[in-house]
Amino acid sequence: MLGIEKSFEVIEVKEEEKIVVTLKSKIKKYRCPTCNQYTSSVHDRLKPIKIKYLKLAERGTELLLIKRRFICHKCKIKFTEEMNLNGKKSEISNKLKIKIRKELMDYNLSLTWIAKTNGVSDMTVRRELLEATSTYPNRLRLLPSMISFDEFKADTNEGKYAFVINDLLHKKTLDILPSRKKEDLTNYFTGVENRSSVQYIVSDMYEPYLLVQQIMFPKALFCADRFHYTRHVMDAVDKIRKRLQEEFGYKSKEYNLLKNKKNVSLLRKYSNDINWYVWTKRYKNGRMIDIMPITIREELFSLSSDLKEGYYLKELFLDIVRHGTYENAERQFLVWIKFCKESKIEEFIVASNTISNWLPYIVNSFIERRLSQGFTEGRNNKIKVIKRIGYGFKNFKFFRLRLLYIFNGKLGGGNRVSK
Repeated sequence: MLGIEKSFEVIEVKEEEKIVVTLKSKIKKYRCPTCNQYTSSVHDRLKPIKIKYLKLAERGTELLLIKRRFICHKCKIKFTEEMNLNGKKSEISNKLKIKIRKELMDYNLSLTWIAKTNGVSDMTVRRELLEATSTYPNRLRLLPSMISFDEFKADTNEGKYAFVINDLLHKKTLDILPSRKKEDLTNYFTGVENRSSVQYIVSDMYEPYLLVQQIMFPKALFCADRFHYTRHVMDAVDKIRKRLQEEFGYKSKEYNLLKNKKNVSLLRKYSNDINWYVWTKRYKNGRMIDIMPITIREELFSLSSDLKEGYYLKELFLDIVRHGTYENAERQFLVWIKFCKESKIEEFIVASNTISNWLPYIVNSFIERRLSQGFTEGRNNKIKVIKRIGYGFKNFKFFRLRLLYIFNGKLGGGNRVSK
C-alpha cells in the first residue's frame, strides 16, 4: 500500500492522528564512499528520522526511518547508509515532493490548497517551486523567429501591467517581465544575441511595442493582431447601437430591441456564420414568439440608416479579413476606408482612421495565418484564472516563476535561454 521498495522492512505501524510507519533497510552491506570497498560492520544507529509521506486511505502518513552508520575497517571512515526515500536534509519524501510539483503545474490549484491537501506548510510548497525553477533564466539570450508581445494587469512595483513574450511557433511562453514600458523593454532586449534573426512580431496596436520593434528588431516585421484591429470595427457598430438607445430613451420599445443581448450578437457576428432562416424563440410584446434572425435584423435596420450602413461596413471589413490576401489586402482596406469617410458616420470615421494609421502592420498580418495572438490571449485567460484562484500575488518574481512552471514545466537544456 505504501509503494515502498522490497529492500525496506516495516518494523512497526502506529495509528494515531496520523499513520506512522517505522522502516529500516534490509541491505546488509554498503560500499565505502572513500575507498569503494564493501563493509557490513555497523558502528551504531542514528536517532529515527521522521519524514512526511503520501496520504494513506486519506490519512496523513509519516515514515520513521531508522538509519545505521557503517564503519570501513580499511580506511577507518564512518558513513551513514542512503535510503533514497527523501532528499538531503528534506523533511518530505521524494514521492510527496513529486506529487507537490505535479500539482504546482495545475493552474486550477492554489498554493494554499496544495499545502493543505498534502499536509505540509505553505512555505514547503513555495520551497518546492523555487527548487523546481532554480534553473530558470533571469532573461532570454536567444529568441525564435516568430514572437508575440502582450500584457496583463499585474500591479507590479514597476507598473500596472506585466509584459509577456510568447513563442508562436512552438506555443510556449518565453518570459514575463514586470513592466511594459518602452525603456524597460529596450533594456531587456539589449541582452538578446539573435535580434536580427527575429522575422515577425505580433502584437496589439500599442505604440510603444511598435517603437521597441523598430529600435531593437529592425529586420522583423511588426504584425497587428487580427482580433485587436477587428475589435475597433465591431466597437464602431456597438457605439452606433448605444447612441440610438440614448436617442430613443430608456422606456421605448426601440431601446429594448437594441439592448437585447441576442440582438447585439446578431449585429457583431459575421453574417456567413449565422443561419438567418431558422426559427428561434424571442420575448416580444409580453410573450414568447417564433421569429427568424433575418426578421430581427431587418427590424433593427428599420430603426436607423446609420445602423444598417454601419453593419454592412462591418461585414465588408470582415470579408476582407476572412478572404483577403497579402497581395490585395492593402488595396481592399483603402477602398473600405474610403467608404467609411463617405458614409459620414462618426463612429466609423474614427475606426477607419485607426485602421489607416496602422494599415502597413495590419497588412503584414496577412503574410501567414499563424500571425495571430489567439495562443497569447488563451495564455492571458489562464493567467487571470491563476491570479483569481490565488487571490493575487504580492511577490512578482514568485508569480513569474509559478506562471513559467505551469506553462513550460521543467526547462530542459539547449541554448535558447540563459542566465
